[in-house]
Amino acid sequence: MGSDLGVVIALVSVVTGAAILAGAFFGAYLLGKSRAQQEAVRSGRDPELMHRLARVEQIVESTALEIERISEGQRFTTKLLSDKRATDG
Repeated sequence: MGSDLGVVIALVSVVTGAAILAGAFFGAYLLGKSRAQQEAVRSGRDPELMHRLARVEQIVESTALEIERISEGQRFTTKLLSDKRATDG
């Protein structure tokens, strides 16, 4: 009966140790994730970064406008060609 109690105590010790270790890793993960998010928020207030982001937004908007102009030209050309074929045919 004494050896059964020793096995139970050893098993409980191992399981408890594994649970504490898993909890420590999980806590460290959450703490690191929280710090990374705080650092990302702090770095978002950098004026140089905000200026660069504004320039990128302006470039994206002007590119989208130019693409729209090109597609409008293609639609116009396609319409002219289809009208010409309809009158020739």
